[in-house]
Amino acid sequence: MPHIPTAVRQQHRQHMVQREEAAARVLQFSQKRFKKFEEVVFHLYREEDLSAFYSDRRIWKIAECFKKIQPAKHAKERVLLKEMLVYLCRNAQVINDELQIQAVFNMFLFRKHWLNDLYTWRPKSKQPLVQVRELAEFLFCKYRMPDFLHKAFYENTNALFIKWYIHIGNGGRAKDLEQIPVVFTQKMAHYFLQAHYKFTIMESLRWAQVKGLGGTDTLAERIAYSWIAQKPFGDEQFWFSFLNLLVNGGMFNCDKLTELIDYVREAKRENCLYNLKGRNLTSLVRQSDEWHKRFSKYKGNEIWKPCGIGGLKHEKKKELIVIEELTETAKLREEGRAMKHCVASYSFYCAKGRSAIFSIRKFSGGILLDTMATVEVNLSLNRIVQAKAKMNNPINEEARYYMQAWAASEALSLSPYL
Repeated sequence: MPHIPTAVRQQHRQHMVQREEAAARVLQFSQKRFKKFEEVVFHLYREEDLSAFYSDRRIWKIAECFKKIQPAKHAKERVLLKEMLVYLCRNAQVINDELQIQAVFNMFLFRKHWLNDLYTWRPKSKQPLVQVRELAEFLFCKYRMPDFLHKAFYENTNALFIKWYIHIGNGGRAKDLEQIPVVFTQKMAHYFLQAHYKFTIMESLRWAQVKGLGGTDTLAERIAYSWIAQKPFGDEQFWFSFLNLLVNGGMFNCDKLTELIDYVREAKRENCLYNLKGRNLTSLVRQSDEWHKRFSKYKGNEIWKPCGIGGLKHEKKKELIVIEELTETAKLREEGRAMKHCVASYSFYCAKGRSAIFSIRKFSGGILLDTMATVEVNLSLNRIVQAKAKMNNPINEEARYYMQAWAASEALSLSPYL
């Protein structure tokens, strides 16, 4: 790792400070120009160009919402959206950020399902997120909803979850949800409605699956936060049998779960006819261990583009801490040899843009002192889902400190099981 000259580092810091100051000036100017935020809505409704103020993400998001409703074909709908946004600006705090605006816009798109008149609603809470929940229940529900289901409105790609919300809110059974993409029994449906707020809707489905099969709370949570809860739908009978095998396998070290999933998903990718018939948990763990050892000897190389998430450089006395992305199989294999784990098995998923692997390293005088941790980021979730030290051991507190600082700077969430 070459030494970075002090002048270069100072120039980079100065550039970042200038960018932040410029963004702050634009935001301050927009706040002075628009004494009331409802004025923004009027300007955007009239298709005025406010792109100079897009550093205020609320303005950008509302502009995007109006763009999805073209005036030539949907003039009446644009008026309705404008009136809804203005009313909420005047009477609530649900237009506080782009995610809340997305939720409000989704409620607007499903307005034919409204049970009550929006213009009679008044928030009870002063907290914006609670107000979004109150608004959704007022518009769509006859019954109180599980907190996690309100996340349906924060989606911008999956209207199915909103249909589920409306179904449950009107007293429908979870077992009768439309187009459930996984194997789902009545018992699983019961657990689904008990899922914790911390889960996404898909994580709640997987949590309910494991609980419905008789799995422990620990296993259910681990599955909910694993790749299985984020993967594209497909081969659900196969993955249902995998969950069954885990639940019925007896005592199992859940820290091995990620390795086991990696092995099974790769076996399924290489052979679409691969199945779990005749296997038990003990034999599957043994096969997984053998596969990881064999894979570390693989000699091929593949290079892929960086994922777009920045790294980190932090000076500490005479040491330099670096978090950098590994973008080829050879580098993953080198990392695996140094750390005595099989991170090279992630090359396929990195190349496909599903995962990104980062290494946390410590340098002094341009010399590598230590590789502190290997980190996996799930790119669809922007979440750090794994962080391992040597021999797949947990990372130490120093590495955790830098990982958390990096996650904060790059807006990455953290899995609870790191």
